[in-house]
Amino acid sequence: MEIVEREVMVKPILIKLMIIVAVLIAFSLLSAARATAAEAPAVWFGSAKTGTEVSLDDVAGGVAPYDVIFFGEFHDSQPVHDVELAILKRLCDIHDGNLVLSLEMFERDVQPVLNDFLAGKITETEFLAASRPWPQYMTAYRPLIMYAKKQHIPVLAGNIPRRIAASYAKSGTLGSLTDSDTSYLPKVHLAGSAAYQSKFFTAMSGMEAGGMKIQAARRQQMFMAQCLKDDTMAESIAQYKAGHPAAVVYHVQGVFHSEGRLGVVEKLHWLNPRLKIAVIDTVQYSPDMQSMKDIIRDHQNDGDYLVLDTQHKN
Repeated sequence: MEIVEREVMVKPILIKLMIIVAVLIAFSLLSAARATAAEAPAVWFGSAKTGTEVSLDDVAGGVAPYDVIFFGEFHDSQPVHDVELAILKRLCDIHDGNLVLSLEMFERDVQPVLNDFLAGKITETEFLAASRPWPQYMTAYRPLIMYAKKQHIPVLAGNIPRRIAASYAKSGTLGSLTDSDTSYLPKVHLAGSAAYQSKFFTAMSGMEAGGMKIQAARRQQMFMAQCLKDDTMAESIAQYKAGHPAAVVYHVQGVFHSEGRLGVVEKLHWLNPRLKIAVIDTVQYSPDMQSMKDIIRDHQNDGDYLVLDTQHKN
């Protein structure tokens, strides 16, 4: 009887121990999985020329000798914004005193207030109140601006004021602009290449497939508004280079504006074919779906270097 009672008492204890061990094993496996996920890089880098993986320092060193360096980003990817800042810092170390940061995210009419903030004449609150920052400014672009301020790097507000581009896309004409807004227009405004137009219309078709209805007549107007942005950014860079021949311009913009060396890149080349231009472009990458070699090969014409973003979702 005593032996039976002991067995009855021991069994619950063994069960509890087994449950505890199982929980500990499960927790250990979960922790290991989380650690592996945390250690997995959010981005990789590839060289379009060699078709191989490279390092961040390889990218920065590879583009450093160029006159103008384009970085085409995903606007909603924080890992990519972190890479932009890292490259800015490395370029600053290489081109001390000659580096210039140029941004799609600020427009020509806010250049004076941007200059005042960089010079310490106004507060950041005053700067933001007058400069129409993008919604993700604090996490995406403030680090670039603040580093430039600290290192005394000039910053170009290179884009056309968005009200002008929006009005142009809607009306198809620039004839109704005020004299003030006319002063922000580029001196040369042309349609982009046939390849760029095809790329733009394909993107429009994708938006329509997603439920956004765009009248056929408006497609060309929207394309020309896109080209107006490209012309303005290209001219802003070209004009600065004309006045500062030794400057190295690091221009950050959405990837559509530089992918395939189209958009702003081709417009800048048209304005000044002598400039040496390097392009870093971002592509979406899922290591479990495609090899790095394949993704680099598929995008080898997008730019000189690729940032392979594992976290961006279409």
